[in-house]
Amino acid sequence: MNSSNHSIWFYAVATVLSVALGFFVASHYSTSEPVYHHAQLLPQPRALPEMALVDQQGKSIGNNLWRNRWSLVFFGFTSCPDICPLELQKLASLLRLADASAKLQVVFISVDPERDTSARLREYVNFFHPDIVALSGSNTELANTANFFGAAYDRSVIIESKLFSVPAGIDMPVNAGNAYQVNHSARVFIVNPQGAYAGSFMPPFDAPQLWGDIKQLIKQ
Repeated sequence: MNSSNHSIWFYAVATVLSVALGFFVASHYSTSEPVYHHAQLLPQPRALPEMALVDQQGKSIGNNLWRNRWSLVFFGFTSCPDICPLELQKLASLLRLADASAKLQVVFISVDPERDTSARLREYVNFFHPDIVALSGSNTELANTANFFGAAYDRSVIIESKLFSVPAGIDMPVNAGNAYQVNHSARVFIVNPQGAYAGSFMPPFDAPQLWGDIKQLIKQ
């Protein structure tokens, strides 16, 4: 084989190896490292602690709520003027997009137990989608649940012309009335079918992007 043929053979082999390596790398990353639009996953999912909450039917809810399905958890309150209706509308659209086989549920946790009775929660979430689960509980239990996920919230109220901040976990003062504001996180938290906190979505996002990310999660 002369030097010219040797060079041609060398470059041909190098090209084939390069293409093969490229396919291997592309295949490796496409299968083991999915690309998410908005999902931010924890390095290791964290098992949820026992929670003593009540749903919109007035039934006590335990950790069986999370088993064998993917759950998206959003903290808010029914008197919210902007963030809650907007995000619940998107999450309701997501439920309409999702395949039944995905076993996906949306869980709305009210951090305003003084105003958000079971009847009020039932009416509120039904407006968006009849399958949304609404939960509430004591201020102590709600604060513990929110703290586990890292969802911050507090209440702002004016009493006798003075502005007060009521931290999570503290009952509202008896003279607070009903005209107060709840300040809360807008992040949507992901619970996997094993009942573990797996990550979260940070807005802004839309329903098709959420569904795309969830399909990727289900494949893992």
